[in-house]
Amino acid sequence: MNTCMRCEIISRIDNKRQDIYLSTSEPYLLQKIHEILKETDFVFRDLKDVIFIKDANFNHIIEFLHNTSNFTDFEKKQILIIPLNPDEGLIPQHLFSARTLSAWFELINAKDLIHVISNRSLTTFFQPIFTAEKARIFGFECLNRGISQDGRLIPPLELFGKADVLGLQFALDKITREMSIQNSHKRGLTNDKVFINFLPTAIYNPNECLNSTVTIIKKFEIKPHNLVFEVVESEQVKDIKHLKGILDYYRSMGFMTALDDFGSGYSSLKMLDVISPDFVKIDMHFIKGVNKDNFKKSVIEAIVSLCKPKNIKTIAEGIENYDEYLAVAELGVDLVQGYFFARPNPNINPDIYKPTFEPYSKR
Repeated sequence: MNTCMRCEIISRIDNKRQDIYLSTSEPYLLQKIHEILKETDFVFRDLKDVIFIKDANFNHIIEFLHNTSNFTDFEKKQILIIPLNPDEGLIPQHLFSARTLSAWFELINAKDLIHVISNRSLTTFFQPIFTAEKARIFGFECLNRGISQDGRLIPPLELFGKADVLGLQFALDKITREMSIQNSHKRGLTNDKVFINFLPTAIYNPNECLNSTVTIIKKFEIKPHNLVFEVVESEQVKDIKHLKGILDYYRSMGFMTALDDFGSGYSSLKMLDVISPDFVKIDMHFIKGVNKDNFKKSVIEAIVSLCKPKNIKTIAEGIENYDEYLAVAELGVDLVQGYFFARPNPNINPDIYKPTFEPYSKR
């Protein structure tokens, strides 16, 4: 199986002994590192444009170098470091593991995020998606929360925001996909559509980055057509060709695909044409108060009319009241989701999803 070096970065900082390579484009800075290390017990040697430290505690090295008064903040951002397992040997792929001294220091001190990724410390909440007509359960969206070392739930915006800053979005996105699949299987969601979020920017090569995801799906013998991989932050996608490659890979394996926030970005129409997903989620901006806003009604009606000929199902998410539900249903939206119907919950109880309102029905 191919290995994604970007996703393995956490295994490099688990406080074990490593071989460590240090480099910088500034010769004076390399000499400064050499002089500092001479005053320590670390076993090191000078290679060409590189200093090699043999079999040392990685976290200790990072903290020592970062906390020394010999480097300015600017210099700490100029020193590149690659940790490897003892006697592993440096190969070009290891360049993906390179970080600056400053970045490594921030990384090893992001305790909760490291804990979540290292221990797969996530809990999955499930929010149901209903048919607009008659309000029957169609499927569930998986929404993951991190669990900190002290048991605090970490919301996704905080979790992914920190991961993005520290370059851990690859590893975090990978485990959230895998935990969504694992936990939906545990909850017995075998005949419903299961929507699994993913960040396209966290997948640089589908054949490598999605290997473990596909392996877990096969392990649990999940029917591919019941899994819907949903692009989150689709409005921020700059490389549509790259996104198409990812979704084509999913489709080649028999999975379904979805775009969220449709209508929010200038590239939405182009993506609809080029990618042709199975589902689009209409941006919540157009859902909120739609029952009182003719312009929003016109936008939703246009999206529905664009999607129906391509056999793309539309989802109105973020519905908060009965009037919004009736409005989108009358406009021809296929599926609905929101707090009005049910809030995300780690448990699945069919009884709580029974409508307490009069479901829409075509006359």
